[in-house]
Amino acid sequence: MEQPGKRPRRSAGEGAIYETADGRVRGSILVTLPNGLQKRVFVSGKTRTDVSRKLDAKRKESTAGAVTGETLAKYLPRWLEACKSRIRPSTHVEYVRHCNQYWLAGGFSAELGKRTLTKLQPVDVERRMTEMLDRGLSPATARHARSVLRRALNDAMREGLLNRNAAALARPPRLPLHEMRALSPGEAQRLLEATRDEPGGPLYAVALGTGCRLGELLGLSWGDIAPDSASLVVRRALAESGQVVDAAGKRHTTWAMAEPKTARSRRTVMLPEIAIQGLRRQKARQAAARLAAGTAWQDQLGLVFTDELGRPLSPETVSSGFRKTVARLGLQPVRFHDLRHSAATLLLAAGVPLKVVSETLGHSSIAITADTYQHVTPDLRREAAEALNRALQVRPAD
Repeated sequence: MEQPGKRPRRSAGEGAIYETADGRVRGSILVTLPNGLQKRVFVSGKTRTDVSRKLDAKRKESTAGAVTGETLAKYLPRWLEACKSRIRPSTHVEYVRHCNQYWLAGGFSAELGKRTLTKLQPVDVERRMTEMLDRGLSPATARHARSVLRRALNDAMREGLLNRNAAALARPPRLPLHEMRALSPGEAQRLLEATRDEPGGPLYAVALGTGCRLGELLGLSWGDIAPDSASLVVRRALAESGQVVDAAGKRHTTWAMAEPKTARSRRTVMLPEIAIQGLRRQKARQAAARLAAGTAWQDQLGLVFTDELGRPLSPETVSSGFRKTVARLGLQPVRFHDLRHSAATLLLAAGVPLKVVSETLGHSSIAITADTYQHVTPDLRREAAEALNRALQVRPAD
């Protein structure tokens, strides 16, 4: 029996509840943090029942590994440093940019960064994405920012700091339907003919002939081209490596060679005649540039596409020049990346099997190719059915 004037002894780990001099009720409990250290957590309330309920909640959080006072502003920089060795440099640069611009501050309220990980709610993430849209950012950018935060919080869960991912539970904004733009055969021929003797002509020809990504083309070296010029090997890509600020305070993007985007991006691509001719023109053009530059020539990697001094071309410069060329020729607006879509569309329309096109593009799976070019595949399926009818000599019913 309980002795008069004495409270029953609480079980180990149950915590202590007491009244303060000003009449408030407080309680404390010893919890074990994910790093193995113990910490005493304090709560307060109006009644013993209220405090007991709060202590039980803290105990459950501790059991689930979700007691941490670390804020988002402290965790994200630590996470960015920890994941640096596990991802491509260009991916890390992208993660840093998204974290700094959208989740920590970057013109937005810093209030979210002060929130502890355990108190971050899905509605907080949704509210920040709405702010992005209100500032004129695209739904795709907001979704990508959410994806980066989701990866960060997944690692926090792996560390035992969280038992749920607020970013994963947040609902991303709807993406508007975007119809992919590809050059028609006539438009592609016009582009190639009009730029044949221009500096960007050889690059456009190789892009249309191979479907390679811009970074892959700018990371291409002459050693990657087969001696008979019948094929090339994608071994690396030019990727963003960071940003620097010059003396005038202007920010500039820096670039470096990196591994291809995915394991399947490392591939051999057979070259059509338009690409072979483009490479020959580029070799002659580069030889003339090297001769004119003399000792100022700076290429140390044997790159195929360089500026007049042998330096790697900036993707931004190439993309900007391509847009101007398209406008000058009176073509419908297309991005440089749409040359990749154009190559794939032309191959599929010519009857090249989907798997071969997927391998040529370096997609990680054939499903990505089928999904990206689903507007082309119905015609291919129809042609396949008609081909089977011809093979079996089946005629349409009267």
